[in-house]
This record gives sequence, structure tokens and C-alpha cells, in this order.
Amino acid sequence: MKSAKIEMNKGLLEAWLEAVHENGLPVNIQTGREYNDCNGDRTVRCLWSMTKVTRCLLWGL
Repeated sequence: MKSAKIEMNKGLLEAWLEAVHENGLPVNIQTGREYNDCNGDRTVRCLWSMTKVTRCLLWGL
């Protein structure tokens, strides 16, 4: 399993979570601290864990 620490907009994270659950993707997303960024948007720190194959499919890495 590969892990990545990511900070992302809360709305975008909610959309990703919905897509992961609807499509049964083998991705584990743990959410952490939320805060307002410099633009006033809600940002969430999260940890994504997935296989290398899944990571390549999702992000082309």
C-alpha cells in the first residue's frame, strides 16, 4: 500500500469520497484537521492509502 498526505478543499474531498464509495475503489481515505485557508475556503488534511496500481489509475503517477 502507498500512502499520500494531501490537503484539499472540503467540497472536492466530499466528491472524491462519493466517487470512491459509488465505484467501490480500493482506496482508504482518513480525514484529519479542517481549517479555513487564506481564501476563506474550508480545507481538510487527509491521508490516502491505496495500491500502486490504483494510484497509477487515479493520478497517472
